[in-house]
Amino acid sequence: MGAQHSTAATCEKTPPQEGFGSPQEDRREEELMEQSRNGVVPQRPPPMPTLARPETFEERLYRKFKAEPLVPIGCITTAFFLGSGIKSFYNRDPARSQVMMRLRVASQFATILIFVGYAGWNAVTFDFAPGMAVPSEQFQGAG
Repeated sequence: MGAQHSTAATCEKTPPQEGFGSPQEDRREEELMEQSRNGVVPQRPPPMPTLARPETFEERLYRKFKAEPLVPIGCITTAFFLGSGIKSFYNRDPARSQVMMRLRVASQFATILIFVGYAGWNAVTFDFAPGMAVPSEQFQGAG
């Protein structure tokens, strides 16, 4: 049929792998031993970073309410005036319905102002010149 292949001819010699007993591992071991003899403590590699667990909806809601408590209060107030105004409209009380709708608009406006106020408060820094020394600290080293 055809020429038979010998298994010895087709096998190739593979280079030694890094790992137990390899020349690279032996050199690394010798370097560590040399460092420990010289009094140098070998540095450990930094630990692997861990992924943060994603924040659940309830946790985020609690965190936001705790950080900005007036915004949800304003939203609840707006919803109350809206519901009360719709109920007054349904009960055919136009004067009360008109008052409730005006109060709803006012509470919406107040809620938006509060929201913008929180955003502005969190964005404002009193560090006018970052990286510059405060005048009282400028000449402390001289003297």
